[in-house]
Amino acid sequence: GARDALPGDRATRERVVAMAHGRAYLHLSCHGFYHWLEPMRSGVVLAGGEPLTLAEVIAPGFDLGAARLVVLSACETGLTDIRQSPDEYLGLPAGFLQAGAPTVVSTLWPVEDLSTMLLMERFYRGHLQEGLPPAVALRRSQLWLRDATAGDLNLAERWAEVYRTTTGSEARRRAFAAMRYFMRHPEDRPFASSYYWAPFTLTGA
Repeated sequence: GARDALPGDRATRERVVAMAHGRAYLHLSCHGFYHWLEPMRSGVVLAGGEPLTLAEVIAPGFDLGAARLVVLSACETGLTDIRQSPDEYLGLPAGFLQAGAPTVVSTLWPVEDLSTMLLMERFYRGHLQEGLPPAVALRRSQLWLRDATAGDLNLAERWAEVYRTTTGSEARRRAFAAMRYFMRHPEDRPFASSYYWAPFTLTGA
């Protein structure tokens, strides 16, 4: 099927809702939030600060009947609240399931950009190229990220690229320090902590 990206300010609520129709895969990499008092107001933040809320996701106009997988690579998107409504899991994963997606990958706490990018690259390689079921691909990508060394991940080269392409003095300083560190410590496992790989959960089939 078609593959389209809506970077930055192009990812408006209207465009995301329109483009979601008929897609087999929907990946939202943005900020997310959970509204503990009113779960239906939980959502993800799109261009211009516009939220796509749980109420809008389960509305009739948001059709994910053709979807095979939705990935919510955002903070707090996996949270649910069963205290106020114990018979229904109110949260974004459940909302996307109700909208028609059979499988949702989401996060339980704020995630770090680099580790998330690496995990998602590995996940899609396992699922789309190797044909692994989403649950198996996610688990293998989590274990891979946990055990990978800085040398395995080419982190020195990655930070060198950030240093070359970044303009802010503080960001360049941090990138240079990271580059030097990982050049000297290629055996480090920088994402071994469960903070980096454990928040990703799979809901559905």
